[in-house]
Amino acid sequence: MNAAMDSRQKSFIRSTRTDLLSTGVYEVGRSYEWVHSLGIGAPIPFSSLPVSIDSVPDDDLLVVGVGGDRHRSYSTPAGSTVLDLITAGEPANLRAAGRLWGTALNCLHDSASIVGDFPESTPRTVQRSEAWLEGTWEPAREVLGELGLLEIRRWINSILSSPDRVVVHGYPGMAHWVVTPNGAAGSLLTGEDVGLAHPAYDIAWVLGEMAELHAFHPALRPALDEMRNGFLETCGAVPGPTQIGPALAFRIAQHAYDWHHYAGAGEAQAKSLLRLAGSHMDTTRESR
Repeated sequence: MNAAMDSRQKSFIRSTRTDLLSTGVYEVGRSYEWVHSLGIGAPIPFSSLPVSIDSVPDDDLLVVGVGGDRHRSYSTPAGSTVLDLITAGEPANLRAAGRLWGTALNCLHDSASIVGDFPESTPRTVQRSEAWLEGTWEPAREVLGELGLLEIRRWINSILSSPDRVVVHGYPGMAHWVVTPNGAAGSLLTGEDVGLAHPAYDIAWVLGEMAELHAFHPALRPALDEMRNGFLETCGAVPGPTQIGPALAFRIAQHAYDWHHYAGAGEAQAKSLLRLAGSHMDTTRESR
């Protein structure tokens, strides 16, 4: 097939853009191509760690991106987002879709490895968090306080130094888990943020994202609950009672920082997310 013919068969579907990440989706024959590009404000490039996947039950379940440190492309039969699925109002087995999401993460943790010796293998999302985690971003320091930031740092340090470290996705939420319209199949777009950490890093990232949507979008709660219940059946061990608060708070606070710095949110909007992050840590403290 020549380039001209290939170009005619590639049709644009949608795009999203922030200063952190730009996404374009194209239909190519019976598949979809997801193209991720660094936003103009992205502080660091995509991870350069080479990842190998040993075996998965479905070749499309884990899709490693092709490209360099500024652009990645992924070919998959899945052309919809998770939000498409839960807001479509069409019949879909959301619990089964959640189980598939958890299965994808579990397969990654069980079967992925980094090719070669890379002593510096911190997930890219942890590297980006240094901009606020040390207290240099005033809203996080004001809302979470020194104690809250310390608790989150302790959790991150425990995750990074765990003897049970594996290759983690780093950003396994709705920007990288894509699905077919009925949720019966999906692909975890992998490679941009990978590193070594305890599997709980990825699990908490997804649960934190769901917790945020649950808090701010009441109409989505029934669908989110179904999907979350399915996810919990297959994702692996979630952080325990003394860790779940800082784990969820990390993901929510990271989104607050990203939303404020790269997607136009005002300080008041960012603080509303930070207060949600703090409430999860308050609940953990009360249960001790």
